Amino acid sequence: MNIQLDQIIAIEIDKILTRAQLSPEMLIMINSSLNADSKTGELFKWAHLTLMNCECVSGVSEVALPGAIAMELSALAADIFDDIQDQDNDDLPWRQIPTANAQNLAICLSMLSIDAATSALPDGDSRLYREVDQILSHMWITASDAQLQEVLLDTRDQVTLDQYFELVKRKSGSLTACACKIGATLGGASESLVSQLEQFGTNLGIMSQIRNDLNDFINFEKKRDFVNNRKTLPYVYLLNHLKGKTAEQFKELTQMEGKGLKGIGKDEEEFLKQLAIDEGVVHYCRVMYEIFREKSIKIIQAIPVPEKRKEKMIKIVKENV
Repeated sequence: MNIQLDQIIAIEIDKILTRAQLSPEMLIMINSSLNADSKTGELFKWAHLTLMNCECVSGVSEVALPGAIAMELSALAADIFDDIQDQDNDDLPWRQIPTANAQNLAICLSMLSIDAATSALPDGDSRLYREVDQILSHMWITASDAQLQEVLLDTRDQVTLDQYFELVKRKSGSLTACACKIGATLGGASESLVSQLEQFGTNLGIMSQIRNDLNDFINFEKKRDFVNNRKTLPYVYLLNHLKGKTAEQFKELTQMEGKGLKGIGKDEEEFLKQLAIDEGVVHYCRVMYEIFREKSIKIIQAIPVPEKRKEKMIKIVKENV
């Protein structure tokens, strides 16, 4: 953990917030939300991913600091929008305030991210300004559309695995791809190398989503994935693979009155947990996770940079379990 770098990031974020002349109420919401969802104590994980990609292609990371901070703020905004949509993660700060306040918080963060990305770029470097701005804009357009598609898929009785993976690619994959692309671009990478690291980021995002889907599927105490008919990978897998009486039992559970916790009791929870084991849900998700993890590692191994620079990139994939 790079404490000194974390301090630099925190100082730069504070400068951005001060320059924006925000209200005390907005500042309190932003500061309480930064790093609030860190489960390991790691700070500014999105900023570090961006800086890591820059260091990988150029040997230094400092030049990507504006983009790294922009990515941190964008990712936080995206998480807030996602939790509002899913009515999820009630223990996080933005879920403990009125929804209207949380929406304004997310909008503010998304705008601040653009300011952060461009305010500290070299004077007169309009090319970098446009490229970073376009990368962020493309991510927001893609992820927002994917958020809508997620809502629409959740209303359908049948969803294919191909539809699931396309959605995750556009939602979770676009976010990690954005961080990698910004880092590589600010590091001066060639168009080909930027494209390779963008694809690395997409795979990293997909594998992370698969892991989260599996962990959250039957976590009834904190997550509402099943009771809200969220078309996560375990859910979609069961939709497409169950047959006969078991398929009917599963369908009945998905259609229980209210689509909420009151329709799912301890017996139903145990049935779903056992179903996930008996029908190969856990095995399938782990296999798909490993496929995308292997793709990520192969991309890094193939990029034309010194082997020493690849070590952190490979480490982040291998530790993403």
